[in-house]
Amino acid sequence: MPTPTRTIDEVPVRLPDGGTATLRPLRHGETEPVLEVFAGMSELSRARRFLTGMPRLPAAMLAALADVDGCDHVAWVVSVEGRAVGIARHARPDPDTVEVAFEVVDAHHGRGLGRVLADTIATVAAANGATRVSASVAPDNVASIRVLRALGLTLQLDDGLLEGSGRLRLPEPARIPRSAVLALARRETRSSGAATSCA
Repeated sequence: MPTPTRTIDEVPVRLPDGGTATLRPLRHGETEPVLEVFAGMSELSRARRFLTGMPRLPAAMLAALADVDGCDHVAWVVSVEGRAVGIARHARPDPDTVEVAFEVVDAHHGRGLGRVLADTIATVAAANGATRVSASVAPDNVASIRVLRALGLTLQLDDGLLEGSGRLRLPEPARIPRSAVLALARRETRSSGAATSCA
């Protein structure tokens, strides 16, 4: 008898232009959404996200991006019509701080997905006990700079990059149904066998 496949829950989100997207956590070792989003990014978008030219994702980097644990390395995928169009993630360099990053495919720029992803990753990070946030961003990435400032970052130019940190805050107004996102995060953590608390 075949083993039934596990249904992955998603949280629907209404976008400012009236469209709908869905959110869900990236699962440990799951590379397909990472590759799908990377393929939809232009050379400029890739350089802004990874802070270097990157025509393809090296295998070691792909493995690292998919090596999520729901606590110290968390990633969430946003999809439109069943296709992954963006990813946000945080890595925890110390118990109180998360370093955040996000990317959106070029075809969906300007739809508010960056703010949706930022709200999602900040909400999960705060629930996991983080109180501070940090990030690096290219100085010409104006849209990302606005989003990062909404999370509490103060950015300063350092060797050609904007580097920043600050007290983590959730953007207002909320761009996502936060209680539904946190409920899904808890279910995914329990189902993966990870610790129930990251704090």
